Amino acid sequence: MESAFHLPGPAPSRTRTVAFAGVPLSVAELSGEDMRALLAALRARPDRASPAARARAVAAAARRFLDRGDPLRRRALAALPALTGFSQAMIEQALPRAFGPLRERDLLGVATRRSSPAVDLVGIVSAGNLPGVALAKAALALAAGAACLVKTASGEPLLAVLFAEALSEVDPSLATSLAVLWWEGGRGACEAEFLRGADSIIAYGSDAAVGALRALAGRKVVGHAHRLSVAVVRLDVPRAAPPPAEAAALDVALYDQLGCLSPQCLYTVGGSLAQRAAFLEQLARALGELDRRLPSGARDASQAVAVRRLRDEYEWRALGGEPVSLRGGAGWTVIDDPTAGFRPSPLHRTVIVRRLDALEQLAAALGEWLPRVESVGMDPWPDPEAAAWIARRGVPRVAPLGSMQSPGLDWRQGGRDPMAGIIQGEIA
Repeated sequence: MESAFHLPGPAPSRTRTVAFAGVPLSVAELSGEDMRALLAALRARPDRASPAARARAVAAAARRFLDRGDPLRRRALAALPALTGFSQAMIEQALPRAFGPLRERDLLGVATRRSSPAVDLVGIVSAGNLPGVALAKAALALAAGAACLVKTASGEPLLAVLFAEALSEVDPSLATSLAVLWWEGGRGACEAEFLRGADSIIAYGSDAAVGALRALAGRKVVGHAHRLSVAVVRLDVPRAAPPPAEAAALDVALYDQLGCLSPQCLYTVGGSLAQRAAFLEQLARALGELDRRLPSGARDASQAVAVRRLRDEYEWRALGGEPVSLRGGAGWTVIDDPTAGFRPSPLHRTVIVRRLDALEQLAAALGEWLPRVESVGMDPWPDPEAAAWIARRGVPRVAPLGSMQSPGLDWRQGGRDPMAGIIQGEIA
């Protein structure tokens, strides 16, 4: 049985078995006193190596998950599909996206480009089921010289544990700076001591979950709450090749569209009706092909109903004479709606393709959702002028289609410095 914890020092005195999505894992049961002792041990860590040495060790641990023959990678591939609900092929896509950015040069560059010292102890609260949500921040914290305690999510309680195991084998001294645990959120003296004892807390989750943590821990919480992304395909500019429907489809399909970087809506800009129709057909074919190569994962009943209701709505609208249409397969849906507005997708590879006459209409089309937009994927690329115009509207990340889901360590998530919560003076 895999363990859903990794602690520096002695094994916990109490453990129990918890089923995550039907998969039994051993979890550590910590009292408030145990948590205080753990935080004290992290603060008393012996490792005081140079930033270069820390970055080198973190990168070496990360590389193990890129090595197809490594036993830790094989353990991740064996357990994560059942734990997360994603297909095996999706997990194989996810691992290089989670660990590939953790390169020594990039870790060192981001972690040391500010002169401010690191806080002593960073807490990270993960959420959802996307593999490795907390890894980049944990890696940056370690490279900067902070200790780090990661609270994993019930939807993905294992990958950070395996990374901590890799680090303990690569550099046992640095590994004393990292602890990984799962406990049921919102309950017990253990969580109260964690919130009280960490110098800063980087939290992922819903608006409600992040708000609840802020209510308890105040301004020390750096929150990453609900965000969404869209994509733009410009048909109004000269291009040497057709729009990359395969790249757009990959961004939609990755993580079954559940991440904040997954485009929920795709806007075509200008162009002829024939150009737009051709792109829609190519996008539908690409999503159909990906459904064979990169199968979608499990949906619960409510998620399936939400997709079905949207499909039904558009089928009825088309029958009523509106200029809309629908293309779909068992695991994907492309909706053609030439109106400019925005509505959230029910996800699970369900993308609404809308139309703008000009890029400058994008902000108005997004309306009240614009402050929620984390990323805009673009084609053609590069387009410095268009990218700068989008960035000036407050969008943190503008990326080429096909790369929306592969941010670097310098990603200003939510518009914040990537070291927010890790270095002093960058907390709230």
